[in-house]
Parts: sequence; structure tokens; C-alpha cells
Amino acid sequence: MNVTHLSCSQCGERYESGKLYNLCRTCDKPLLVHYDLARAAATLTRVSLTMRSANLWRYREVLPVEREENIITLGIP
Repeated sequence: MNVTHLSCSQCGERYESGKLYNLCRTCDKPLLVHYDLARAAATLTRVSLTMRSANLWRYREVLPVEREENIITLGIP
């Protein structure tokens, strides 16, 4: 997983990744996920995308899933 941290969309308060949060503790606003895009770019390339299944999980480097065994689908191609 390439998540570096989360931050509040309103006040910018920073939160550690890997923990479950609902909203910002300070202002009750949604949290944004921040990624290490340089690390994701090592495997998420135009070539790799063309070789993957045409579903949401082709972008797994920029989705907040730690282990591939946790990936589920609804059987939709």
C-alpha cells in the first residue's frame, strides 16, 4: 500500500495511516488519503495498466488496500 497519511479536508490535521478513522476529531470533516506517488509509479505504468483486468483494482497502487488477499470483486469484468 502506498498510503503515507490522511489529512482533514477542512483544517488539514494529519492522521497516521493504517488506523480506522471516521471524520476529523477537530472539525468533523472528511479525511483525504495521501499517497507516495513516486513509489506507486514504479509499478503503475501505462504498460502495466494495459495488461491488467479492466476493473477498479487495476489501480491498486493508489487504493487504500494493504494486502491483495483483501481485494474483493462483485464479479463485474
